[in-house]
Amino acid sequence: MVTLVVAACPLAPPTSVPTPYKPSEMFDSALAILRRKYYDTAFVHEHLDALRDEFRAAAVAASDDSLEREVIRRLLERLPASHLALLSGQERDALWYDLAGEKHLMFGMQLIESNGRYFASTVLTGGPAYAAGIRDGDEIAAIDSVPPARSPHRDWREDDIYLPDERDPPAYGLRWVRGPALTLQVVRAPGGDTATVRVAPGFYSALDATRASIRVVTRDSIRVGYIRWWYIHWKGLVVGFRQALQGPLAPSQALVLDLRGRGGSGSAVRDILRLLAPGNKQRFRGPIVALIDRQTRSAKEQLAYELRAQGLGRLVGEPTAGAYIPAGFADLGGNVVLMFPLGDKVPNPYTPLIEGHPIQPDVAAPWVGPYAGGQDGLMEAGIAEAVRLVRAR
Repeated sequence: MVTLVVAACPLAPPTSVPTPYKPSEMFDSALAILRRKYYDTAFVHEHLDALRDEFRAAAVAASDDSLEREVIRRLLERLPASHLALLSGQERDALWYDLAGEKHLMFGMQLIESNGRYFASTVLTGGPAYAAGIRDGDEIAAIDSVPPARSPHRDWREDDIYLPDERDPPAYGLRWVRGPALTLQVVRAPGGDTATVRVAPGFYSALDATRASIRVVTRDSIRVGYIRWWYIHWKGLVVGFRQALQGPLAPSQALVLDLRGRGGSGSAVRDILRLLAPGNKQRFRGPIVALIDRQTRSAKEQLAYELRAQGLGRLVGEPTAGAYIPAGFADLGGNVVLMFPLGDKVPNPYTPLIEGHPIQPDVAAPWVGPYAGGQDGLMEAGIAEAVRLVRAR
């Protein structure tokens, strides 16, 4: 799923009500939304009518909503901006909960597709999938004996439409359908044995996963604190970070801040930086390392940018997504939600700095890809860099 800087968030996620299918209605709704609210007004003026003329006949000819969604996706691919996606209502609702750090019923993982195979991704620390033994990079060969591509538990494709697949792999939510726990067929090495893993959904949150990630790792007698921010939540995250710095992370001589994956709230970034930058609110004075990868985006890119710009930390990993525009959401009917880059009356200074300009690491390290076998080489590279920085001091 694409990640975003939230422009405005309701207190509770909206609920989508399915409506009867009417050919081209979703297509026309998407165009109307883009015409009114797409952030690049010059692009709308110069190109949107031509795109409408090119794709509308296919939308009218679509015989069901899935075919019309594909037409809309093909149109959106021609818009040069991040934060473009077609989500199901369930995916949008789950995203609101995740960004707010609130508990909801989840499996605590996603699927990414590579060469026709599906792999576990974004496995939340301490969540249902993690507790069952699933780790990032595990191949999910079947769900209840059905290939993932045909499983009713695989939700719609939800990655950023404009970003290339090698940088932002096709991603799918894992949806709960009433019934018993899922039975996953898991392969952890190419051509290896298949293990059977049962995963039941549970009430959990991405903020719970951040709390569960906190630990201090000792390498060569040097204590390195670690925390993974699955999202930059607009509430709860900064308070939790301050408490962690005064509690379990207090013995740390260096910090590793894991910024891989989705973004969140840009307003929280300023408060995080106040805890790390010199001043009366500073709560940590040792070396800082931030982990970034190809899926790091929006608010996390803002934080990575500022950590380096202010001389507060080093970046370890691979170039980020280069995806930074506030996002808006609009219901298109038929349980379809359009996420789109939203225009803002006050231009965001980070958009021209980051959108289309991936942030480069100071130390290169590969992301956790397929068949990782439970190993996290990027995290280990970050810890090694933190140890080096402590020694250099």
